[in-house]
This record gives sequence, structure tokens and C-alpha cells, in this order.
Amino acid sequence: MANTTLINGRAYDWSMIEFQFSNIVGEPIMGIQAIKWNRSRKIEMNYGVGAHPQSRGFGNITPTASISLDYNAQVTLQRLSPDGTLEGLGEFDLIIAYNHPEDGKTITTALRRCIFSEDGLDANQDDTNLVSEIPLNPGAIEPIDASSIL
Repeated sequence: MANTTLINGRAYDWSMIEFQFSNIVGEPIMGIQAIKWNRSRKIEMNYGVGAHPQSRGFGNITPTASISLDYNAQVTLQRLSPDGTLEGLGEFDLIIAYNHPEDGKTITTALRRCIFSEDGLDANQDDTNLVSEIPLNPGAIEPIDASSIL
């Protein structure tokens, strides 16, 4: 069976990703080093008669995300904040678009209602690039139609 995620042998990679911070900055933030997001849902087995589950119960969906920024990008965002901190930026959506150059298709994920809860720096002697991983605290993570935003 053919791998349908490869176009001309090319998988999705970092060079295909574009980021858009809504409500914060109109220009691209170039110092993004990494992005992580995860959406999990509580699912538990419900038991009744016998030793095997009779059904499943579904609980809350929990979104988590973080972004790794070099210090230049972090300072750019701090300057846009009313109080000079990442926490002071308020809520924003982070749109992540994966633009495949071979087939022209875009897959887009929206991290909705993000808010920074941390701001800081971790620097060590001989570091050549200062990068911090910062939690995004999204309210929701959802796929979206890329043509409606980019």
C-alpha cells in the first residue's frame, strides 16, 4: 500500500510550517525554534455485569501546548505587551500552517485562546542562541480551513 502522506517522496517538515499570532503581531516571528501541542480526552471503561467493560465514558478534552522562542523573538513579543511581559499580552490565537510545496495543499491547526503564564530566560556560558520553552495554555486546539485565514 502506498504512503499517502508523501508527495514525490517528501514528508512534512519544519521548513513547511508558518506561524501567525492573531491579535498580537501582523509580521512573522522568525525566532520560533519548536512547537508542541497535544489534545487529550479522558476515556474510561464503564463496568457492569461481568468482568468486561460494558461501555466507555468520555470526559473533558485537555489541550496543552508550548513554544520555544529564541530571545530575540521573546523580546519582540515583550515589547508588544502593555506591561513588557509575555503574560501581559493577553489571549491570542496561534495559527500553525503546514504548506506542502509539492501538492500546494495546506493543513492548518489553530491553538485558540492561548495565554502565556511564564516569561523568563535560561542562559549558560558558551550558549550561541538563547532559547526558552514557554507554555501556551491554549483553550482549544482545532483543525481549520487554511483558506479562511492565511
